Parts: sequence; structure tokens; C-alpha cells
Amino acid sequence: MTTQRIRSGLRLACLAGLLAIAQAAIALEPLSPEPVTGEVVVEAFALDATPFAPDGMKTTVYLPPDYAAGTRRYPVLYVNDGQDRQAVQLRETLQKLIVAGEIRAPIVVAIDMPPDRMGAYGLSDRKAGTNLVAKTRFGGIGTNAHAYSEWLVRTLVPAIDARYRTRTTPDARAILGWSLGGLNAFNLGWQYPEVFGRVGAFSPSFWPASDTTDNASMQRTRMAQHMVDASEPRNGARWFFAVGTAEEAADRDGDGVDDAVDDARDMLVGWNADAGGMKGLRQLGYSINDDYGAKATRADASLYLLPGGKHEQVAWARMLPVFLRWAYAVHAPALDATGRVDSYQDVPSAHVPARTIDVWLPPSYATHPTRRYPVLYMHDGQNLFDPSMSFTGIDWDVDGTMTKLIQAHRVREAIVVAISNTPLRGNEYMPAKAASSEQRPYVPSDGYLRFIVEELKPAIDATYRTKPARGDTLVMGASMGGLISAYAMSEYPDVFGAAGGLSTHWPANDGAVIDYLATHLPARRSHRFYFDHGTATLDASYAPYQQRMDAVLRDAGWREDRDFMSRQFPGAEHNERAWRDRLEVPLQFLLGR
Repeated sequence: MTTQRIRSGLRLACLAGLLAIAQAAIALEPLSPEPVTGEVVVEAFALDATPFAPDGMKTTVYLPPDYAAGTRRYPVLYVNDGQDRQAVQLRETLQKLIVAGEIRAPIVVAIDMPPDRMGAYGLSDRKAGTNLVAKTRFGGIGTNAHAYSEWLVRTLVPAIDARYRTRTTPDARAILGWSLGGLNAFNLGWQYPEVFGRVGAFSPSFWPASDTTDNASMQRTRMAQHMVDASEPRNGARWFFAVGTAEEAADRDGDGVDDAVDDARDMLVGWNADAGGMKGLRQLGYSINDDYGAKATRADASLYLLPGGKHEQVAWARMLPVFLRWAYAVHAPALDATGRVDSYQDVPSAHVPARTIDVWLPPSYATHPTRRYPVLYMHDGQNLFDPSMSFTGIDWDVDGTMTKLIQAHRVREAIVVAISNTPLRGNEYMPAKAASSEQRPYVPSDGYLRFIVEELKPAIDATYRTKPARGDTLVMGASMGGLISAYAMSEYPDVFGAAGGLSTHWPANDGAVIDYLATHLPARRSHRFYFDHGTATLDASYAPYQQRMDAVLRDAGWREDRDFMSRQFPGAEHNERAWRDRLEVPLQFLLGR
């Protein structure tokens, strides 16, 4: 099961909290912001006493250099063991990366450890409201873990959101820790996925076990591993583990790899998962990069190995810039694609959660510095260029198909803007005005379109040499992406001049989108639609709905094969391979010379 399948499985009932907190406005910023001058600002304040900290908790907040001068809202990084902030060079590292323009500046909240660090920095069971205590010769780990985690989520996070201009969606909140603080950071991400969508754990203490009789017992009862093994995936979450290669000499299973590395890797790929062991993140459907140091990728979960790193603050200081780039980089790791692709990580929005944007530039873009180009906006951006990112391991090959068609002079050269989906995919792509009254509170598609029209398009037009007019602005997608494309042109007929839908998912709400379009069509002859479908798998049910849509267009005076095109592909299935194989058909209709 892949990341996209994880995301698409999110149920409507789970979205209310995400949508309710997704509306905080932020100022529109460029895709690639200018480097910031000035200094990171430090504020410190104390919080009231808690059962696990009778004298209160101390928190230090690092604000971006441009915080006071603007109205922008920022992502927030919470850090356990905040008393180590100077030893790990937190302020200096932030300052360097922000001023260099390498990262989108976060607000950082460093939380000093509680008096009983070992008791607070453990695992908990949120649903049961209990601590998951690991007994060790040093005492119990996690005896106050539930209270600490609840305090951080229920008291500290709301206090920070009230005091500062924060972004409040899970993708914009991260939790970081090291050693036992890393164990608790993982616990917070796993137990509270609606709060923390990014987790960093340096030298994480994944070793605590419920049975310490012998090494074999410890291996099979590691508590954090069991937590993953017994759970469902946390939709949309991303994980970063960093471990030094010289952290310890212990080798519990005798495989020649020290336990610190083994424990972290097992969390990613599973421990004897095929032989009755315990699942890891891979078995739950997350994409994995088990050597982030060799090559940075966009995997959901990554392991960074620090050569020679020990279990100490000096090593964590060296891990910190790698993590900050992973979490807040302006530019996403490169794709494997034909031609030039500019990639932007977690582009923020005032209307919907942030997402990665990939911009493919046509062959002549670099050699013709005065030429301007039409722009094709495409949904489900993960599936378009690189098979390693795609839902099924097969991409649309947009880059290869566009290059081939341009070289054959069968389409106009165009910029392609690939908009990645999020855990809200199905709801962002469901046209809100065609949703049922029960669905509508959970359907943010109008906000998604506002993101494209009011934020993304202006940023693209400001960054690249585009032709911004309606006739040169197109939108296309597949399945639910076809629905939102048709909806986009109908809601914004002055912005989009053409829309395409491959295997458009008309059966949603029994064709309610067709009924909506029947009374909301853009002007004919100045706009164009492309629709198609196969006859196998999910597409086997599409023909009657497409015929209804075609009749709506004909009755409104739209001319077939001029104002709209509707095609059936016998035997074609509902998947990326089928859409790749016929992609040149819609591209030629929408971008034909």
C-alpha cells in the first residue's frame, strides 16, 4: 500500500478537526522566498505548574528575523529537551539556514525537560488515557508520559497558537527530540496525528521493552515497535530518524549492526515482519528512505546515519541542519524527470494545507529568454513525472510525452505546474457545490481552488515567463482530479480557458457534478472541455455518466471535437498506466497548435 492510498483512505468524519483549523490566513509569498536579513529573536516564558512539574515549565521561543515586520503565519517546531538548545546550536543553525534562504523560517518552541525527564519522555496510550511504562534498572520510563503529552498538546500548543502567528494544520506542526526526548517525539506524532504531521527523532530510544528477560525477549517486545505493529497508519505524517554510527557497542541480535541503528531501521522497515515479527512503517504503506545521507528523497519516512556520531549533543548539533532542511526546505528533493523541473516543498496557503509544487519547464525555456508560455495546472502532482513517487509505481510521463509532442510540433510549448495532493485529496477534489449537505462541511474544494487561483497562479506568473490570460491557462486531472478540473473552469471561467478530465469520476454522488455543470457551464467557443474513460475496472461504470455529460454540452450548443472532446478507450483501466498511455490525446486537444 502506498502513501497515496493511505491518504485517499481518510474518512469524512476524520476531517472536521483538520478543516476547522486550516483557515488561518497567511500572506502570499513567492514560491522561492528571498533570503531574510536580521537576527532570530528569542523570547522565554514560564508556564504554570503541572502534576509532572510542580514548579512549572520553562519554554524558549525562537522567532524568524522578519516576524515583527510582517503579517505572515509560520510553521511551528516544538523541541523536547530545550535546555540543550545552546549545546545543539539551535539558534545559530536556524539563523544560518534562514539567512541563506535554504528553509522557510519556522517558529521554534524549545521546551526545557521536566524534573522527571525519564518519566515524562516515554510512551502513552492516548485512547486508554494511560502510560506505557518500561521498567529498567534505572527506573520506569514513561511513568508520566500521558500527562506530559496531554499537557503539550492541550496546554502548550494552544498557548503558542494564541500568542504567535502560527499555521495550525498538522503539516505545519513538527515535534523534535533526541534520546528519550526522541522516543516521546515519536509518541506525540503517533498518538496525536491531527496535531503533529512531522516528527524528528535523533538517537531515538526505541529500545525499551516490556520483557527484558533476555536479548531475544527484548527484541520481540520493543514497545515503540509494538505500537506501530498494532496500529493503523497516521495519514499524511512524515518521519525523520537520525542515528550516529558509533552510538553504542551493544548488538542484541548479533547481526553486526549496533542496536541504535538496528532499532531505528526496524521502525522503518519492520522486524522480521514476514516471519511473524513486528511491522514497521513500510508495512503500513509509508515510502521509506533508509539512507537519507546518500540521497535525499521525498519518502514519507527517512533514516539519516551520521558517520562516527555518538549519543551526545555534539552529534545532535550535526544532525540538526539536516533535519531542518528535511522539514522546512524551500526546494523539495529533485525528481527523476526529462528536462528542468523546479520543485518547491510545502508551499503554504491561507485556504488549505501546504503541499509540494513541481514546475516543469519546456525545452526552449532556457534558450529563449523573452518567450512566454501557456501554463497547464495538473492535480495529483506526485503521479506525473517520477515513477518512484507515483501511486502505482508508474507515472504519467508528462515530461516525456510533452517533450515528444513538442519536438513533433503537435502541441504548443507549455509550462506544467504539478500540484501534489494531501490527505484531504478526495474532499479537496469533490466540487463543493455538488456535495450533499452532510458532506459540505468537510469539503474544502472551494478553498483548494482559491489556493490555485489567488495564491499559486500569481506566484507562478511572478516567477516564470507565463502567458497569464484565460486562453493560455489550462487545468487537468484524472478521476476526482477530472471533477475538480471541470469545476475549476466553471467556477473561474475568466481564469481557465480549458479543462481536461481523464476517467472523470462522474459517479460521485450519482452524477451530481453533471447536474451542477448543466447550469454553470462557462461560455462556449471561448472555453474547451476534454473528457474520456476506459471500459475496465472502475471505468466500466463511467459510460452512462459521460453520455449524460456529453448531452449537457451538446444541448448547450457546444461543438464536439471543437469546443469539447469525449473519447472512450476500450479495455483501458482506471490507473496511471492507462492515463500515461493516452496522455497525448488530451494534450493535443488542449494544447494543439
